Amino acid sequence: MTRILIVDDDRTMVLALSVRLRSAGLEVLTCQSAHEASHIALHERPDVLLLDVDMPHFTGLELHECLRLTERGRLLPVIYVSGSVSPSDRQIAFRQGAKAFIRKPFDPQTLIDTIHSVLDERCADSPV
Repeated sequence: MTRILIVDDDRTMVLALSVRLRSAGLEVLTCQSAHEASHIALHERPDVLLLDVDMPHFTGLELHECLRLTERGRLLPVIYVSGSVSPSDRQIAFRQGAKAFIRKPFDPQTLIDTIHSVLDERCADSPV
């Protein structure tokens, strides 16, 4: 089963995303801090990371940068789901290897389609 790690400091957003993704047949892991997310991302082996930009203490961009320092983290596809509209945040996210950047509020089906697209791309890139 596909495992999605949701990292967002907004409890309501985490709950809404969790319910929607579970109803789409995805396994969901959640956390509300970048510190906790780094541990989960490296040890629980999610297939995709959904990441907010603006979080206290350690931003999603900083977390993504740190994850890229590890082999496992470099291979983890990241989709940003954020209310941040800063062009510089988007640029940094894609420069770090983000697969998509979805602005809040968003259409849940678009998010699910994006996740499947990223997973399909990952499978196509895997050696046989």
